[in-house]
Amino acid sequence: MSQPKRRETASALATFQAFMTLFGSVRQQLKTRMQDDGGHALGPVHLRALSLCQRHPGWTQQQLGQAMGRDKGQITRLIRELEEQGHLARSPDEQDRRVWRLNVTPAGEKECAWFLAIEAELAGDLFGGLAAKEREQLVQLLGGVQERISATSDEA
Repeated sequence: MSQPKRRETASALATFQAFMTLFGSVRQQLKTRMQDDGGHALGPVHLRALSLCQRHPGWTQQQLGQAMGRDKGQITRLIRELEEQGHLARSPDEQDRRVWRLNVTPAGEKECAWFLAIEAELAGDLFGGLAAKEREQLVQLLGGVQERISATSDEA
C-alpha cells in the first residue's frame, strides 16, 4: 500500500473511531435523560420504532425494518412487544391481507410526545449553538455517510 493511501486509510479510521465514540456518547446521554425523567417502560429502540410509525402512519413491518436497519425477526419481536403494551396496533392491508399496517395508539402517542421532548432538548443542547449553515453542512455530510452505508448494504 502506498504512503498516501496508508495516510488516507489511517485518517478514515480515525474519523470512524471519533464518529463511533460520539455516537455512543449521544446514545448514553439520551438513555440517561430518559431514565432521569422516569416512569416510562420503553427503551430507545422501542421509542424510535414508535416515532417512525407515528411519522409514517400505515407503514408496513418491512418499511419499518428498512428504516431502522433491523432484520425481520428483530422487527417482528419489537412490534409484538409494542402491541402487547398497547402502544402499537397492526391491521391487515385492504388490498393484500398478507401485509400488516402499523399505527400508533393513543397510549403510544403519549410515549412519542414524551420521547420527542427529550430528543428536542438533547438536540438543542448538542446542536443549538451551531449556525444554520453549519447544521446544514452536518446534515449533508451525514446524508452522504448514510448513502454509503446503504450502498454497502446493497452490495452485501
